Amino acid sequence: MPMNIENPEKPPALRHYVPSEEWIARISRLQDTLTVCPADIPARCELATLLEKLEQPEEALVHWQVVLACDPNSLNAREGVARCRLQAGRPLQSRT
Repeated sequence: MPMNIENPEKPPALRHYVPSEEWIARISRLQDTLTVCPADIPARCELATLLEKLEQPEEALVHWQVVLACDPNSLNAREGVARCRLQAGRPLQSRT
């Protein structure tokens, strides 16, 4: 399918989403969950994903970094960190 040059589509991870009451409630529940259990990796990943969709890469980055601290091999978290750094205009860190 050809891409429209005048109005290129953003990839799904970069599309802007308008928060709904359901999303706001879900974010609140996830934050409550993480208050009780900060090591809940699935909740942290879901929260980071929602924050990315709401164009809050700095906040999402914090959560992805915590996931990486708990699981350095998490491909999902590594990709999330890279996306958030790009969205926030931060340079990607190189490994030496």
